[in-house]
Amino acid sequence: QVTLWLKKIYGCVPIPEYEVNERTVDILHEVMECNEERDKDVTLLIEDMKDRATRYEAEAEYWQDILGESLGLSEGSLSQEATTDLTDLVESAMELEVEDTSLTSFYSAINYMTSELYETKSKNEEMELELKTLTKKLTSALMMEKHLEE
Repeated sequence: QVTLWLKKIYGCVPIPEYEVNERTVDILHEVMECNEERDKDVTLLIEDMKDRATRYEAEAEYWQDILGESLGLSEGSLSQEATTDLTDLVESAMELEVEDTSLTSFYSAINYMTSELYETKSKNEEMELELKTLTKKLTSALMMEKHLEE
């Protein structure tokens, strides 16, 4: 089973030599099982993303139809400024990873990013303080070494 898996993984490339004993085969078998589980998870994730993409495309088409039929709006009928604003809105939503373009979603995403920023700044300040302390200790140790040499 392990040999077949290794052949599948390496394809046309020769399998590297390894010591064939109970321990190595057990380890390789465990790695094989983990790899197969990961492959299943990735396959499920890919299928989910394809499903989401299909749903998003259908929803986009639905809204394009509504905007086109009800309001007579199409991408070509918008002014350059409106097109730019719409593009900025979409790019912001994608960057902030929001599910929709409601103000609530934007505010939540911005608040989350702000809290991450403050957390990172706090960690940086702690690290700077630790660096200063270590620098002082190092300087002190070097001075003591110099005095001992003298």
